[in-house]
Amino acid sequence: YQMGGIPTHYSGRVVMPQNGDPNTVVPGFYAAGECACASVHGANRLGTNSLLDLLVFGKSAGDSMVEFIKNEMPSWKPLPANAGQISLDRIARLDNQTGGEEVADVRAAMQRTVQARAAVFRNSENLALGVKEIQEVAERVKRTQIKDKSKVFNTARVEALELENLIEVAVATLISADARKESRGAHAHADYQERDDEVWMKHTLYYGEDRRLTYKPVHTKPLSVEYIAPKVRTF
Repeated sequence: YQMGGIPTHYSGRVVMPQNGDPNTVVPGFYAAGECACASVHGANRLGTNSLLDLLVFGKSAGDSMVEFIKNEMPSWKPLPANAGQISLDRIARLDNQTGGEEVADVRAAMQRTVQARAAVFRNSENLALGVKEIQEVAERVKRTQIKDKSKVFNTARVEALELENLIEVAVATLISADARKESRGAHAHADYQERDDEVWMKHTLYYGEDRRLTYKPVHTKPLSVEYIAPKVRTF
């Protein structure tokens, strides 16, 4: 699982920055559970909260969908002729790839890199190395091959496609962590051990197309819920 995910409104509607508004709703797009970030857990998430997250925001997303269909359903533009081409290209590459690397070997390299460079306790040197190394692994993912080219119940193809998804998360994690010069929640940075609310009280947004980062503000007073200000963690 990951702490973070697709930015959403509390209603389950997916939001994205547009025209100066960091929370522009994407019509008809919803997310809930571990793939989403409704911004209710802060910079850490307690172990059992994933199921609560799914139940609460899944219900909210379902209600939002019903309202959308009843009151807002627009007339959609026709899909472009090549709408599924990216997916077809991914399958075709695996079917045609020869002389490439084994999926298991590249997946192990990804796992080792993230564990070594972005474990629970991080530091600047390891994170910088991790960014370089994980991007090298990402290039290897583009050359993975499968020997089983069958079309039915092909778990080798599924694992290869999953690796392509996982590497995106790994790259996003390393780049985002390397940029955040503070410690907050589960991000324990040995070189920046204090939380810096003045600079870093904001969400990180990662864009896979060009591997860039932007940021969006944290909501301090959502609806009528009283805001609980961050405090120093003491034991």
